[in-house]
Amino acid sequence: MKVDEALKIVYEYTIGDNSILCSLRVGLGLNENNYNTLIEAMKILITEYSNKTEVPKKLALCFVDISNYFYFNEGKYSEEEEEKLEDAIHEISSLAGKLFD
Repeated sequence: MKVDEALKIVYEYTIGDNSILCSLRVGLGLNENNYNTLIEAMKILITEYSNKTEVPKKLALCFVDISNYFYFNEGKYSEEEEEKLEDAIHEISSLAGKLFD
């Protein structure tokens, strides 16, 4: 995956119409394919921008306080599903932190 493609994926799955965040909020669950693609794209962008002093503004916007956007109403997911979602949220938030270290 190239950097331009990784950027498009991150934009789409964090702030776009196919946002993972929106899917979680409305109770659709976590699309595993989109999640795995997002993680792969984030890792590519971490490598690309790790030694640079600046990242694209839109990329930064995707991850500003990202953990605050991951919420879901009680009752939408089982306890097991909530644990799985929390693990996914933690991984995304952790990778977002690495992007800006």
